[in-house]
Amino acid sequence: MSIPGHMIPLSNQYPAAIVRPNGQVVRHNPLYSDQLADVDVLEIFQALHFSGHRSQVHVTPQGTLLKARLITLNEKAGPYDSDALLLEWTPMGEAEMRLAFFQIISKAVNASLILDEIFDTLAEEIQRFIPYASGTIVILDDTQNITKVVVKLDETGQAHIQGDVQEFVGYDSLMSDLLHQPQSLILHRQPELEVKPSLIADAAQETNLVVPLIAKGYVIGFINLAGGDFSPESINLLEDISEQLAVAVENARLYWQTQNQASREFLINHITKAIRTSLDIETILQTTVDEVGRVLGVSRCIISYWGRLAESADALAFHQCFQYTLPGISPIGNTAQLAQFEHRLFRNRQDNSGQYNPFVLNDVRDYTFDDGLFELCGLKSLAVFPIQLAPDGAFVGTISLQQCDTFRAWVSDDIDLLTALAEHMSVALHQANLFHETEQQRQQLEVALLELQQTQMHLVQSEKMAVLGQFVAGIAHEVNTPLGTIMANEDTVLKCIETLSGAGCSEADRDKYKRVASDLLGLNRMATERIEEIVKNLRNFARLDESDMKDVDLHEGLEATLMLAQRSLAGHITVEKRFGHLPAVTCFAGLLNQVFLNLLVNAIQTINEKRERLPTHQGHIILTTTYDPSAESVAIAVTDNGMGIDEAHRAKVFDPGFTTKGVGVGTGLGLALCYKIVEKHHGAIHVESTVGHGTTMTVEIPVYPPKPTNS
Repeated sequence: MSIPGHMIPLSNQYPAAIVRPNGQVVRHNPLYSDQLADVDVLEIFQALHFSGHRSQVHVTPQGTLLKARLITLNEKAGPYDSDALLLEWTPMGEAEMRLAFFQIISKAVNASLILDEIFDTLAEEIQRFIPYASGTIVILDDTQNITKVVVKLDETGQAHIQGDVQEFVGYDSLMSDLLHQPQSLILHRQPELEVKPSLIADAAQETNLVVPLIAKGYVIGFINLAGGDFSPESINLLEDISEQLAVAVENARLYWQTQNQASREFLINHITKAIRTSLDIETILQTTVDEVGRVLGVSRCIISYWGRLAESADALAFHQCFQYTLPGISPIGNTAQLAQFEHRLFRNRQDNSGQYNPFVLNDVRDYTFDDGLFELCGLKSLAVFPIQLAPDGAFVGTISLQQCDTFRAWVSDDIDLLTALAEHMSVALHQANLFHETEQQRQQLEVALLELQQTQMHLVQSEKMAVLGQFVAGIAHEVNTPLGTIMANEDTVLKCIETLSGAGCSEADRDKYKRVASDLLGLNRMATERIEEIVKNLRNFARLDESDMKDVDLHEGLEATLMLAQRSLAGHITVEKRFGHLPAVTCFAGLLNQVFLNLLVNAIQTINEKRERLPTHQGHIILTTTYDPSAESVAIAVTDNGMGIDEAHRAKVFDPGFTTKGVGVGTGLGLALCYKIVEKHHGAIHVESTVGHGTTMTVEIPVYPPKPTNS
């Protein structure tokens, strides 16, 4: 209904006002200016506008009833310009007072998710409408077994929050009865009867009013008022209050659970990051006990770790222990007894899947198989969680949460948190163990590498001598031939000298003997030079005294190698040298000569193998050297027309121990050493082969070794 503003009668007797949403007063009764000044017009207007209602009732701070009605001043204007509030003040009767009380309570419980603030408002407002001498509000935990929060109300309407006062509901007969049969009670003191003490009844007062707090069909707590004149209306009023309070507690609990879940997830992430970034077992375990103990507020947090070595409880004397203790709580001195107890405990708590179930005691008095350990440690509540090592689930330790100052109900959040942490610790410890094993292996490998480095040259020389052994006969023949010539000529030369020194020798004989002696000495000189050449080639090949890189003519090394293999070539193998122009190469000459000899030996052996199958086969070996100026590298190729290498074997020819030769012919080390030597020169070795036609082995090395980089 549209009511023009100028038509509204506002006499001095009419407690009313018309106000726009922006606070502009259209008309008002001057007698109610003070009340109007305390009204939040915008809040009332928005509540009406968004709720869809045209009117609401509010209670003013002065204790009067304010009826607010939405009216329209101008139908053509917009909503915020056309709407206004018609405010009317009237004194409150009992019904209005009750309505006002519920508005205050509703506003209090809906305005905050902090229980402390809600309890403060409740204590004050309840005292105004239901006077009391004392009171108590008890909030239970999620399990309904233990009190979580206790609030004491005094006669001045003040709330005193006791916090985490954990008492077992089962030990309080009144709470236990109301938990199972929820109802409102008025208790009158009877001096002749002995009454058991209860948190929700003041035995010093004549009367106690107790109302359970029920949310979603479950008792979540109790509210008690004592020392008042409690009428049936008081009971009804407190029951209505309890409904509001139960909703507030549930909302606050949900909020707290959400916050708690977030904080615990943060804790898990924080601890997980801390223990995953460390590969030291002691750091992992100490970090865990410190963080868990601090966040959960337990008296003690203890990790007993014995690893895989503890097959029996008696072996746990050598376990590692990590403790966190709350200030004022004594640490456990002898932890071996606790570790042995936990070890025995979990040996009997393994399920069919191989997992160990947590051991939880809200009250240690419920467990009688501890042999006095709980009393010795001063425990009231205990929760122990197994640590199983990934990936095989080996039982390697425990996490123990201990409460010494009061009983504690280990809620599902606590159990889930520790179970999750134990799983993360399992992975972290597994990684730490792997790192420890890897570190030990690394140290062992360092020792082995040092030994290999010390014996590497011995191995190379051994392989070199093994190859040389195949040419001993040829070398001996090469030396014996000129040596035999010298020895044979020696007697003849001596006879010539004796004849020439005799007195009866004619001049003609002297000339003859001189010519013979001169010819024989010439032959001996040639034989000596041949021996000298052989020795020089041997020295060039071996180069045992050269441990540093030097500029070397590779052709000299190839010639020396050919000399050593000359007798093995016999008459059925020809060697073709296709030597290009090579610059001096900076290298370990002795090592490269070993490579040339191994490649030449392999070529001779494969030709001989083919000749055994085809006796008429004529062997042919080609030695090719080339220089690539653009790459500053040289290539030495050894080509034979032997058996060739099967494709399946080509990738393995450089593997140590691999050989296709018969027993006693090949060691499988020759080409492997060649590969290592060429690699040491920053070069490469390649194999090209066709079965039945032959093989080419090519060695490529840089002319100059690469300069070391700063990286």
